[in-house]
Amino acid sequence: MVSQESCGELLLQLSSTDALIRTFKRELRPGGPRGGFALLAALHRCGGLRVGDLAELFEIDVSAASRQLADLEERGWAERVPNPQDRRSWHARLTPEGERVARERTARARDLLAEAIADWPEEDAAALADLLGRLRTSFDARRVRVPDHPSRTASGAKGL
Repeated sequence: MVSQESCGELLLQLSSTDALIRTFKRELRPGGPRGGFALLAALHRCGGLRVGDLAELFEIDVSAASRQLADLEERGWAERVPNPQDRRSWHARLTPEGERVARERTARARDLLAEAIADWPEEDAAALADLLGRLRTSFDARRVRVPDHPSRTASGAKGL
């Protein structure tokens, strides 16, 4: 079992990652979307996604995801197309120009990170990536989701 002291140090280090993220955002921002690099990168990586899926992915409100997507659309980097499985809903996807911008920004982000950790052994970078992935998986597995509406039991009574 992990000690309280180790968890405290981990929390301190994780909180300092905010500064790293702000640095990335500053470096990637010129000419970039208000919604940031993350939405562009997610559409590049995943292809077509519903706005609700984007909101869930980033744990933001659907209206916030929709505004960020609208910014990408205004720039000509994204478009909404009918969902191939259900024509009543829409998918967001990158345009060819959006794909080009996503590739350029991803390469720039990779270069920034490579510069920052240039003196690290390859094994350390791989270990950090593995551990961060493991941490995210642990959080996702323990996340408590509160339903929007009270559930009903089989007898029709409201659940807790």
